[in-house]
Order: sequence, then structure tokens, then C-alpha cells
Amino acid sequence: MPHVPKIPVWLDCDPGHDDALAIILAGHSPLIELLGLSTVAGNQTVDKVTENAYRILYAAGLPGVEVVQGQGRPLLRPPLVCGEIHGESGLDAGPHNPRQTRGAPQAWRSWPPAWRRPSRRRRPGEPRVRVVATGALTNVALLLTLHPELIPALEVVFMGGALGTGNTAPVAEFNIQVDPEAAHIVTSCGVHTSMVPLEVTHTALVTEAVAEAVLGGPLAPRDSASPFRKTMYDLLHFFQSTYKEVFGFDNPPLHDPCAVAYVIAPELFKVSFLRVDVETRSDLSAGQTVTDLRKTTGRAPNTHVCLAMDVEGFWALMLSSLATADASSPLNQS
Repeated sequence: MPHVPKIPVWLDCDPGHDDALAIILAGHSPLIELLGLSTVAGNQTVDKVTENAYRILYAAGLPGVEVVQGQGRPLLRPPLVCGEIHGESGLDAGPHNPRQTRGAPQAWRSWPPAWRRPSRRRRPGEPRVRVVATGALTNVALLLTLHPELIPALEVVFMGGALGTGNTAPVAEFNIQVDPEAAHIVTSCGVHTSMVPLEVTHTALVTEAVAEAVLGGPLAPRDSASPFRKTMYDLLHFFQSTYKEVFGFDNPPLHDPCAVAYVIAPELFKVSFLRVDVETRSDLSAGQTVTDLRKTTGRAPNTHVCLAMDVEGFWALMLSSLATADASSPLNQS
């Protein structure tokens, strides 16, 4: 059987409950080489989400992953956080909240070292480095602006945008609303770009059956679940309560891991190459991703837009990565 090279991935995130699961999926997928991760302000301040990144990497048994602390505010706008969903820490949970174990993150530079090496050594036929962004696109926009020579070597996959109704604004999704100018740069600079919007992520619901599977299955009593599984359950339970209170969802959507799943198994997604423009001028709709679904504008397509996802296939990937993390988590050794 021929050797299939792993897909090199850098994760840019703002942990965040769903970012936490995205880290676990990327870190424990046998098809991904997780080069490292960077943080950006969004779900909470950049200091808090960086702390959360370390907490999740420790809990998931991923201690060697490089962490770079990125931008603490959007390019042009005031900071915007989402404490009403993710709590004061950005990763609030119950009694099994992940421990606060912190290393020393690198300060943001224009191009983190772990990204540079695989981008420069890429040969024909080898996979591009995938920058998977699950928060505001501030870091990614700065990277592509300062280093346009790297655009041919990268693919940006971002969780964000909406084809219709937004979440934290009438027609804007939160990640794009935080920094519309950054999103405009990313979608218009010529980099290979894929968008995983709300219409897809809203199908990745944490149902009661999924929650039971996180604890080990419907026949596994909660008391017998490992500390790691209890931690993951508590994170999702907090997320469930805030999503119901704010958005009226009985079962919360797990947005961010969908972007990682797209990298691992693109065959799970229905995708169309479309024109996406980001609204930056309107007070009413800043951050709207205006997607030309019917190709009526005559503008050249610039973004591979995910339109649907095989939900069962997604959860198979997610639960498998949680099982792998459970087997290596130091939470289970104390």
C-alpha cells in the first residue's frame, strides 16, 4: 500500500468550547500532522483563549504542540467577545473544568516557524499546508498580507460566515462579524479558500445520544466515565445551556470541528465553488458573507463553500478522536 502523507495543519483558534473539540480532532486524527496552533481574540480576550488552548492540549494528551499567541483585537474595529456563550473564562464548565496548565507561548510573529518549513519544502503532489481558522481571521489576514509569496503554498479553511441568517447579528456570523476587514482580505487575496458556514455547522448537533457517546456510550453510567470524558461532557453541557438560553437551541451545534473534518474527509461535504464577498461598510450588515449561490453577479468564484455535511460521518470522526484522547489523557492518571 502506498504511503499517504499526513496533511500538515496549523490551527488558528479562539478556545472556546467548540474550538476545544476542534483541537482534539486535529491533534488526534491519524491523517493530520498538527504543526501547531495560534490564538486570536474572539470568544474571549486573547490572554484567556491562549490559557484555554494550553488547558485543552494538556487534557487531551497533546503537550508538545507549539502555541503562538496572536492578535488581541481586530484590524480596524474595537474588540468583540462572546462571554454570553462561552462564559467569563471562555471555557467555563462544571466541576471537571480542565486544569490551568500553561507553558510559555511564542509572541505572534508574521510567520510562525512551524508554518514556514513545510510551506517551503512542498513538492508537486504533496498536500498544501492547511491553515484551519475557527475564530476571527485577523491572524490569517496579517499573514497573507505580509507574506503574499506564501499564498500558493497554503489553503485556508475557515469556520465562519452564513448563507442567510447570522447568529450574533441579523445576517453575520460571529467570527466574520468580529473582523470583517480581515475576512475580506482572506477571501479576496487569491489564496485557496474554503468556507464552512452556519448552515453546515448547525447540523452538527450535540444530541442526547451524542452526549451519551461522549461519556462512553448509553450503557456506561456517568459515574464510571473517565475524568477526561467527564470533562468533555461538562464542557458540552455548559455550551448546551448557554445556547438554549441565548439562541433557543435544544441541542447546541458544534461549529468549529466541522472545519477540521472538512480537511480530514472532504468527501463528507457537498461543496460548490462560488463568489463570496464580505460586507465591511454597512452598520446593519457588517460581516455578512454575501454568497452568489445562483452565480448572478458575474464575479469570478473565489471560495469553496460547503453546503451540506454527512452528520453521521462527522460524529464518527469526532467520537473516534475523543476515544484516542481519552486513552492518552493525563487527567485519567491522577
